Amino acid sequence: MKRKILFAFIGALLLHILYFTAQLLIGLVQTFFYKPQFAPNTVELQSEITFGFVNQGTPILLLGSYIGVALLIFAVLSLKKKGVNSIDRN
Repeated sequence: MKRKILFAFIGALLLHILYFTAQLLIGLVQTFFYKPQFAPNTVELQSEITFGFVNQGTPILLLGSYIGVALLIFAVLSLKKKGVNSIDRN
C-alpha cells in the first residue's frame, strides 16, 4: 500500500515536470523560429522581449492538480493489482 502511494506521488511529480518542461521547450522553439511582422511607422513597437508561459490560476490550483493526478495514478495502480489477482485466482 505504501509503495503504491509512493509510486503515485512520484508519477504525479514526473508528469508535472514533463508538462512544464514541454511548455518551456515549446516557448524556446517558438522564440528561435520567430519572424516579426514589420508594422508601419505609426505603431509603437514593444522594446522588451518576454519568454516563457503564464500559468493561469493560483498555487492552490497547481497543488490540487498534483494531488488529483496522484490519486488518479493510485486508483489505476490499485485497480490494476486487483485485476491481476482476480485473473490469477481463476
